[in-house]
Amino acid sequence: MAIDMRDENTDEDAYILACQYCSWSSLDINVRFDKPTKITDQLKRARKAQHNDHGEAADRHMSSDERFTSLEAFYKEQLIASGEATGGVGYGGYGSPANLSRIINLYGGISHNALKKSQEKPAPMREALAEEGLKTYDESTSELDIVQKMSESGWHGTTSSAQRYAAPIDFNTRMLQDLWPAPVHLKTKRGKRCRQCKQFVFRPDQRLNGPRPRLRIIAMNFIPRLSLRPLDPTRQVVNHSFLLKHEQPPTQPLLQPHVAQQYVLTLRNPIFETVKVTLAASATTPGRVASKVTILCPSFTIGPAGDVWDEALSTPTTGASDGSRKAAMASLTGNNESDRQPEAGKVWEQTRNSTSVVLEIVPGALAPPPSIFLKDDVKAAPVEEGDDILEVPVYVRVEWTAELATEGEQKGTTERVARELAYWCVLGVGRIAK
Repeated sequence: MAIDMRDENTDEDAYILACQYCSWSSLDINVRFDKPTKITDQLKRARKAQHNDHGEAADRHMSSDERFTSLEAFYKEQLIASGEATGGVGYGGYGSPANLSRIINLYGGISHNALKKSQEKPAPMREALAEEGLKTYDESTSELDIVQKMSESGWHGTTSSAQRYAAPIDFNTRMLQDLWPAPVHLKTKRGKRCRQCKQFVFRPDQRLNGPRPRLRIIAMNFIPRLSLRPLDPTRQVVNHSFLLKHEQPPTQPLLQPHVAQQYVLTLRNPIFETVKVTLAASATTPGRVASKVTILCPSFTIGPAGDVWDEALSTPTTGASDGSRKAAMASLTGNNESDRQPEAGKVWEQTRNSTSVVLEIVPGALAPPPSIFLKDDVKAAPVEEGDDILEVPVYVRVEWTAELATEGEQKGTTERVARELAYWCVLGVGRIAK
């Protein structure tokens, strides 16, 4: 954590690193910072300046894995080079094609060139240097100072193996006071998309101190949404937000028993792929009051969702009643929008990412019809609360194809797989009249 302090020499603000847990600060190693940002670069410059002051060469600090990988690559190159120069078996082993051809030539016929090559001495291999990851013991360094510091500080003043292995820069550090701050690799905050619908499932906050996600997605908002409205409403729908005075909200008309009513069921696609929707409903609704349900077009497709501006640009600004060519043709032919009739197997309305179909519902009766035969022992069951509410359960099945999102795949290869989503939903229609 950076703490402001005043530098007496330059009369400017300086910063230090301090730990509130162990009371350690960068003043223990004589390190100060000019600004609270880019601490890693300032630490590198400070360590380089200290090495130059003491006349020591700043060696390349490598971890154990990096040293092993570098040394392995170096000796592989040396073995291959020496094997090619002497004509012997290289690093590839006896099963490699090059080595097999050499063995066949060696035992197939001993020529002057083969004898000359066999009598040649092998080329000497060069030993690894510090650039290849080799680290040797320096005889000029004395361990008397380290032993004296350990006797003065005790066991608690020495570094542990975990502290030395945590960073390559502290590998040879023996005392706690000589530890150097090591930069910590921060985790990158990246947004994640759904593998099926390509929606953003998680979008983090760009602030460093903001662990909460900036975007939260509810699953029910990313499945096809259904809305039901009457095909021929008896009264105009009023938006209560634009009422100038307080009025009693209009009540929804009751459904007359055994009278067929037609409704428009609209499904809206929120994902960026074209989907195929299949609807299914029972012929009669479950419950005490059985109502008949018929879906005129149970299978259809819905276009992909897009930007809000795309929808605004794709929507025509002129209607059929403004003197346009469409209105003129409709007036001549008599095919007005109000004269349309629902047809089986055809959608009612379709936009960019929504499709509407017609449902025909015949509400049932709460009380059985009167009979001409008098039966004293048979009595109708009383109407309980909620029996007059007409609800239609609908089974929705959605199918689409999406790109197979796998980690490490190339950008040029795109593979599409079939996806499927199925769920039940309940549509509230209204109340049945008694």
